[in-house]
Amino acid sequence: MVATAGAKSSLRCDHCGRDVTETVHTRSSYRVDYYALHTGEVEPVAIRRGDDTMPAVTVLKLVRPTNVVTCADCYRRPGVRVERESLFRPEAQLAAGS
Repeated sequence: MVATAGAKSSLRCDHCGRDVTETVHTRSSYRVDYYALHTGEVEPVAIRRGDDTMPAVTVLKLVRPTNVVTCADCYRRPGVRVERESLFRPEAQLAAGS
């Protein structure tokens, strides 16, 4: 099955504002026009596993989800990549600042 070339996704790049299109697949290749990042504010939560003999595991719970859309052009910019990495791993930014 081949997708319609240039199909509109009704999404815009959060960095430059341009309309982005869905990924186009052909028999031998594909073209990606944007990258989506599902991220947001997180908080640590302890989860008990199995019985009481197993220690609790701390995970990061997504409490305020945010979706970030980055067009392929902006994704090539080093500053945008740094910004996306900080959004993807906010706990790493907190650890680096302390």
